[in-house]
Amino acid sequence: MDYSIVRSRRKTVALSVDKNGRLIVRAPYGFPDERIDEIVKEKSSWIEKHSSAAEKRSESRRERLSRPPEALPLFGELRAVSHAEPYGYIDGVIHIPGNMTLEELLPYLRRLYARIAKEYLIPKVWLAAGEMGMDISAVRINSAGTRWGSCSARKSINLSWKLIAADPELIDYVIVHELCHTVHMDHSDAFWELVARFIPDHKERRDRLAEMQRVIAEFGLE
Repeated sequence: MDYSIVRSRRKTVALSVDKNGRLIVRAPYGFPDERIDEIVKEKSSWIEKHSSAAEKRSESRRERLSRPPEALPLFGELRAVSHAEPYGYIDGVIHIPGNMTLEELLPYLRRLYARIAKEYLIPKVWLAAGEMGMDISAVRINSAGTRWGSCSARKSINLSWKLIAADPELIDYVIVHELCHTVHMDHSDAFWELVARFIPDHKERRDRLAEMQRVIAEFGLE
């Protein structure tokens, strides 16, 4: 079985399957190649299952990107689009040019989503900070690929524009999560206790965010 090895200072071996179905093995420096082969063979059923699922998602993505979109993910829903001008996000409706594939539209959609995120998320964070009694210095929208949000040591909150594809409950969770980092800059028990004070079902919401990553990737918005 073909796979790539990524070595680092980590202490354990971890297997993952990328979005194209390729196996990635992360291992400590000096860990024997022979032992990696054994682990891969031991986990062959798991690898086959996840590789097959990734390949199916990749094929679905290619097919979706090759045709004009009939709907787009926004605020936890697949929303039908309009081709009426002017283009943009108007009265809760996404207006996009017609006769263009989703792949051709991606540069425009990324700019549009970023604009919606700035209009929606920035005031929402400031409001939540006030309600929670948290002091923050700034709120910024970025294009982070793998992180929904972050909080700097200067208490600046950064959110990915991709977050607006998610359900409002999940958006609230990410905002609360980052605001709680203004008090605890780690993921200690004290941090999670603070999160739970505002979002009691935070574990369930965190699990649902993983599915949103797959939805976003399928639409080419990662």
